Amino acid sequence: MTNNFNILEFAGLSDERPWELHKPTPTDLRAVLESAELPTMESVMKAIATYIGEAIEAEPVEPPSQEIPWATRVRIEGLPTDILLWVEPLNDSAREAADINTGCVLALQTVLHSGDPLTHFSNLMRLLAGAELNVHSICDLPTGRWFPKNILEQVFVDDTIEPPEEILWITRLVEAPEGVEPEDRWAWVSTHGLTRCGRFELEMLGVCAIYVSEAVQIVDGLAALTLETSLPPAGQPMSLGSNLLVSLLPCKDAIDMLTKEMPGFEDRDTPSVVISSSDASLVYPHDALLTLHAGETAVIQTLRSTERSAKLAQDNWDLLLKTASQIGENEHAGCMVQVPWAQIDDDEAPREYLWFRIVEVNGKEVVGELAHEPDIVKNLSEGQKETIAKTDITDWVLMTPVGPMGPADADAINEFLEQFS
Repeated sequence: MTNNFNILEFAGLSDERPWELHKPTPTDLRAVLESAELPTMESVMKAIATYIGEAIEAEPVEPPSQEIPWATRVRIEGLPTDILLWVEPLNDSAREAADINTGCVLALQTVLHSGDPLTHFSNLMRLLAGAELNVHSICDLPTGRWFPKNILEQVFVDDTIEPPEEILWITRLVEAPEGVEPEDRWAWVSTHGLTRCGRFELEMLGVCAIYVSEAVQIVDGLAALTLETSLPPAGQPMSLGSNLLVSLLPCKDAIDMLTKEMPGFEDRDTPSVVISSSDASLVYPHDALLTLHAGETAVIQTLRSTERSAKLAQDNWDLLLKTASQIGENEHAGCMVQVPWAQIDDDEAPREYLWFRIVEVNGKEVVGELAHEPDIVKNLSEGQKETIAKTDITDWVLMTPVGPMGPADADAINEFLEQFS
């Protein structure tokens, strides 16, 4: 049950690059330092050099404003582009957002490598958080996210599993009109942050608000896929999973299809493209949203996401064994594991990600019952039982009355088990 198959190629996505930028937009980070005085350029350079363990190249440049005492262009081995650094006083808005009374700001500006923006971004955050700069928190300006010190250490410094792709952008939701039931509202879902990765922003327009959750799943899923493969030209169908067909529309064409009560007529200041129905006849992918809403399938993950999920799931295998053993056969809760399965024993053969319901724990292995009928794999059928080991899985989930919990929810799972007992 190896996992070498490229699901992105299997989905039929394009090698053309119609929705990519010639140059990514800048990435700006603001690290709030717990320091009563502005640090000198020499002290900041020394802290960074000490953290990376080697000398760095720094060249003073003209500061952005008269209030800024110094600015420098820095070249660091291992980072694909130079970075600009400067210090500035802590203004009132930053003081309120960071919830700190005394401090200053170390600003960083650069352009992410479009070939691997996630690694580049993670290394920048790790550099600021890991160096002895007395960082209190960091604001990622393109998304507006604030990362307090404990999250920085958990996600970037100490964590052995890299952050998810979604950390590179933020997905925003606008609904209209106000004061009506969800079935009478329209939703506009859009990403903000993909242009700094060298990609067009993604949108979904004209969505009935009862399908907002599914719309966000598709937008986020496709946004992650853009980091590993190029999207097809406008109007060409593409598959995001079993029975999940969509296509792309230029933003102007999609806006022309909106009715006046729908949100999304605003001017855009960044390039964007709209996710529409597979034949581009509808401004939103109605059939794909219905399929997701019915729980019949899921949006395919990137290879990177699959590897991350697999490592997280396998690292927490003992927690799954404990959970499944304690729950046993119960109508209110249950454990499931995801296994990539091929029709034939060939590393290049297509893999289908199948979910098995755990029916028995046998030492360090589990017995799973296939929870659905496969689409690709024809030598398995729903209800068939298989013995599954730790190295076989790419994900697992605990289904509870309050919602699903996975390998990243260890504390919540342990709390649930205490109550379950």
